[in-house]
Amino acid sequence: MSNWTNRTVEGDVVRERISRHLLMAVLLVVAGLAGCAAPQPHDTSSPAPAVEPTLSEQDIPVIRTEYVYSDHRQAPVQLYLAYPGALESTADLPMVLYLHGRDGVHPTPIPYDTLASLERLYREDSIPAFGFAVVDGGYNPYWNDGSANGDLAALLHDELPRWLQERGMGDLDGRPFAVAGISTGGFGALNYAADRNLAGHPVAAVAAVAPALQVSWEGMREKEAFATEEDWSAVDPLRRLGDLGDVPVGVWTGDEDPFLEGINRLVDEYPHTPVVSVLPGGHDPSVFEAIGPDFVTFLAYALGSLDADE
Repeated sequence: MSNWTNRTVEGDVVRERISRHLLMAVLLVVAGLAGCAAPQPHDTSSPAPAVEPTLSEQDIPVIRTEYVYSDHRQAPVQLYLAYPGALESTADLPMVLYLHGRDGVHPTPIPYDTLASLERLYREDSIPAFGFAVVDGGYNPYWNDGSANGDLAALLHDELPRWLQERGMGDLDGRPFAVAGISTGGFGALNYAADRNLAGHPVAAVAAVAPALQVSWEGMREKEAFATEEDWSAVDPLRRLGDLGDVPVGVWTGDEDPFLEGINRLVDEYPHTPVVSVLPGGHDPSVFEAIGPDFVTFLAYALGSLDADE
């Protein structure tokens, strides 16, 4: 697996269009996919029917869902686990924590092409085995404590490792080796990584898809996620970049994403962004469903680097 380096064209980001192999015309219209607000696709000249893709067992990994009780949410929550179907065992399987966006876990918390890429690349022996772990954070989660959905950061740090450990997944303490997130989940992923670094257990990588990074309280207040500017400021990832240490952060976004100003600030102000991919599109599946192989390979490289250091 080749080393990841910054790729730049006409400035500080690469603009690329990744060709798709997985029913792209259908996937473009899965509105709200992975729990994100979904403006019109980049090209609306020929909208496809609003149906979910038909995928065979060969296309997607094993997906297990069950309910676990969260003290920090004071409710049963769905635990969603995805891993390659060809695995002989999931014992000690390295896991990536994947934080969903605004609308939750339905129809899927992870874009279909990312799931398909995990399965295909593993079957092709292109990546080592790992899986994704998702926990339902409710509607419009920014994955902070004191939210309308409970103490979500505490859930991730205190409860998720126990749930994974009970299932024989993650490291010896049940911790994921990396964190990923989409939209508001990208906001949460950066904070999770910062918290892990400060606690002395840094993640190997952060993979952020269209992270919902506001640059003003006026913009943030419209999202109705924080009661006061002080509440938001305390967990604003752009104010916590120093807490990340030197963890590599991969960024994927659209050139018409409404959060692009904040995303550009992340890239400009944080020096460890080995992958920055800006694709044609907005905050919608035209971007989310075009990054699967690159996204999965970035995480696989982080896992390979972690193994090499041990």
